[in-house]
Amino acid sequence: LSAKITGDASGFEKAVTSAQKTADSFEKKIQNIASKAKGIGDKISGIGTAFTVGVTAPLALAGKAVVSAASDFEENINKVDVAFGDSADTIKDWAKTAIEQFGLSQNQALESTALFGDMATSMGISQSAAADMAMELAGLAGDMASFKNIGIDQAMTALNGVFTGETESLKQLGIVMTETNLEEFANGLGLVYSSMTQAEKVQLRYNYVMAMSANAQGDYVRTADGTAKWP
Repeated sequence: LSAKITGDASGFEKAVTSAQKTADSFEKKIQNIASKAKGIGDKISGIGTAFTVGVTAPLALAGKAVVSAASDFEENINKVDVAFGDSADTIKDWAKTAIEQFGLSQNQALESTALFGDMATSMGISQSAAADMAMELAGLAGDMASFKNIGIDQAMTALNGVFTGETESLKQLGIVMTETNLEEFANGLGLVYSSMTQAEKVQLRYNYVMAMSANAQGDYVRTADGTAKWP
């Protein structure tokens, strides 16, 4: 006795195929979710980087600038003390009001007067006289910067010619300080240029520059309310 059993497997095949499709669909959804998660992670990372570059870095630079400015200020105070001795306090008090009178920050005023004072005293001028000269020249630098619409550094460099005798930079300020002009100026004061000492020549050049820059003196105050300012 034998029996033959046959069956239709189409239903089972359909079920397997459906299950495979479901599995494939699920896998794609998982991959899609993973891809979106990575994208969100990249954006968060990018935000963090942008925050560091846009906020943290500038704050760090600003902090460094503040520390540097404080250090420069202390260094300029020391320079003023050394250059002017007992007259140093006069310079410090003047520097506090230089912003209103000449457009110079306190630190700029200290730095410029210390530079001028150091050159003056090194050429034999007394600390008291050097203090007066330095304040006048630093103030003139501010006025010249305003009058000629140039940078304060350019004006400072030109006025160094009072001590160095260099004339080209002064020409840019409208001051022609040739030897001939200085001789004539000295003669007008009853002095003989050829017989003057180095310190006397510095004093003569200073007086000449102050005389030739009369139009610019006080310009910062005169134009302080205007829109045109030096850089």
